[in-house]
Amino acid sequence: MSSAPQNNAPQNATPSGAPAAVSAVREVEMKLHLDPRDLFRVAGLPVLKDAAEGDPIVRDLRTVYYDTPDRRLFTGGVALRVRQDGDRFVQTLKTINAATPGDSAAVAIRKKWDWAIPTAAPDMSPFVAEGVAALVPEDARAALVPQFTTEFRRTTLLVRPDALTSIEVAVDEGQITAGNACARISEVELELKSGRIGRLFDLALALQRRVPVRIGTESKAEIGDRLVTGRLPAPVLPEPLGLTPVTTVAEAYRHIVRHGLRLLLANEACALAGGDVEGLHQMRVALRRLRTAIRLFRPLAGVPDACRAGNDIRWFSRRLGPARDWDVLLSHGIAPFAATEKAPADGIAALTAAVREARRAPALAAVEAIQSPRCTGLILALGAWLEDGAWQSGAVPEVRAQLDRPMADLSGTWLAAQHAKALKAGALKAGRDLDAAADASRDRLRRRLRKLRHTAEFFRGLYAETATVPFVTTLDALLGALDAEHDAAVAGGLLRSLSADRPEHRSAADSTARWLAKQADKRRKALPGLWKGYRDGAVFW
Repeated sequence: MSSAPQNNAPQNATPSGAPAAVSAVREVEMKLHLDPRDLFRVAGLPVLKDAAEGDPIVRDLRTVYYDTPDRRLFTGGVALRVRQDGDRFVQTLKTINAATPGDSAAVAIRKKWDWAIPTAAPDMSPFVAEGVAALVPEDARAALVPQFTTEFRRTTLLVRPDALTSIEVAVDEGQITAGNACARISEVELELKSGRIGRLFDLALALQRRVPVRIGTESKAEIGDRLVTGRLPAPVLPEPLGLTPVTTVAEAYRHIVRHGLRLLLANEACALAGGDVEGLHQMRVALRRLRTAIRLFRPLAGVPDACRAGNDIRWFSRRLGPARDWDVLLSHGIAPFAATEKAPADGIAALTAAVREARRAPALAAVEAIQSPRCTGLILALGAWLEDGAWQSGAVPEVRAQLDRPMADLSGTWLAAQHAKALKAGALKAGRDLDAAADASRDRLRRRLRKLRHTAEFFRGLYAETATVPFVTTLDALLGALDAEHDAAVAGGLLRSLSADRPEHRSAADSTARWLAKQADKRRKALPGLWKGYRDGAVFW
């Protein structure tokens, strides 16, 4: 096994070794986390070893990341580091989370600039060059100080799964250190050197079948910054989709599914950290969007293999649901009631503690689901299926012709169909009757409206914003009221089960349930008006 760092010199080094300005290199990478006990097995797995070009190279790397005390570089979207590799020093400027809405989910696509420098101290001279000067402003250069350090052993090998594909596999083991805080590094990075992005998913799936892995969503720079600041991962809200009138149906499908997978992965760290319940909620939003998109495009794209056996998207959503229900009870039930004068302070405090305790088991189940091989396999398989594109290239000519049409040719028909189903579901005049059948009818309407809302969000970029806003506004008002009623019903059920199991909290639970019921009554009275506004409003397609 070789230990020499051959063929790793920065491309921009001049013959004299002095740093020179260069164009950015595009880095396409997927990160996989492993249990440290499994890490040593990776390089020797036949799926890698049999396709490797040459022997693995082992290096010990030490990297210092620099920023200003107020984190100007990081907040500006770049990371600056100096890496020591033996007696060589390489200075790198790299963008953080630079993927655009059209880029593949689970894959980080970044720009980076490398300079060979003579010592471990950062060299400011390259930053006067056009293209990087704005990323490292002149007044920030003198203020740069070390922020955190990474030290790890890297084993690399170049894998060629086919004649057109080259993937560098880097197995990293070590740690990130910022003062007294540290985080372990136990990961595999798959960097695409040539070929299609889908091959990264194929290789990751092949590894996942042999060694349990999880998709990494944060770079070493991002983890190090969290160690420095002590901040927990924040939830990520959906970004607007970038469809345009010239986007084809196939391009739209790829874009929408990538968007859903990216939203799912982006909120994983927040959900696992448990500091903000919105992360778990946004993961469920992503799953609902994925289900809606797959059903919507099913007549043309078919059903991904990952969604056939056991319908894993539904399984995953159901595993996250119970913890989210307890979150809603706390944030939309107990918290607003506690802010009123009628709430018994001591009883509500004890009830809140009991609810948090009851949430613990569902929260652990959610974490187990997120970290499970089944979840990772679902995301990788769905990504591999999407990026491989056989659903498009292998389609019969009639379907292929439809997939090649502009999305704007079909979006109106699809939106109209969803709208018609919602109008039919609302024909029972939601909100007027309070018996069980009416409750079921309102929930059916809520689900129809939810699918329409996702569909409208998928395609609203194809239409003028002045046309979409009025429709979406009335839709959101009705859907929000129905969602609130549904949440209140779920919260009431949880309170009843809690008071049955814990009689000492019955009084506070009953008080909260009565308050929720009164709020629900008020919302029901508003439903007919909201329904009329939606039903009679102009559509935008």
